[in-house]
Amino acid sequence: MYSPSMVFGVYAPQASAGGSARLQAQLRTWLPVLAFSMVFAVESTSYFGADRTSEPLQRIVEAIFGYDVCVHWNLIHFFIRKTGHFMGYGMFSLICFRAFWIELRGVASLLPRQLRAHGLAILATCLVASADEFHQSFVPNRSGQFSDVVLDCCGAAMMGLALFLSMQVVEGRRKAQTSLQRCLDPGYAGGSA
Repeated sequence: MYSPSMVFGVYAPQASAGGSARLQAQLRTWLPVLAFSMVFAVESTSYFGADRTSEPLQRIVEAIFGYDVCVHWNLIHFFIRKTGHFMGYGMFSLICFRAFWIELRGVASLLPRQLRAHGLAILATCLVASADEFHQSFVPNRSGQFSDVVLDCCGAAMMGLALFLSMQVVEGRRKAQTSLQRCLDPGYAGGSA
């Protein structure tokens, strides 16, 4: 399987003989993963517990939807926090996919590169989510919950599925365009469209 260069080619490290260039390429590949992991580390502190986020979020929701939300605030706050888990770890999985996609270029395997990158991204997401919940079990106003790890992994799987399907559509269109080009131009040698 293959990815459109407009999505991943811009960020792919360029092959170079210098050690400094290799280090820069590794930083471009893995720094987004590390940065997103640091966001999780900060959010895993006592400052971002449900008891501390409830009031500021309630004020924002009330400003948007009015004061009627106060009646159901606990349920709304719960859904905001769980949606944050789902979306945050889903985005983390996409960032991990990008890093693994770049790293797996040229690596021979029986599995297609896209499936390996997706599998490793979901595994990395599961490990980071587990470590995050384990850490939260030691924080006074937080609780480590296995259900949050499952929710995080579901977010990773759903975002991965959306990306996989998008890549399949782009690849299918590119193949159809190449096929059409061959039909219309008998001298077509397979250049980029």
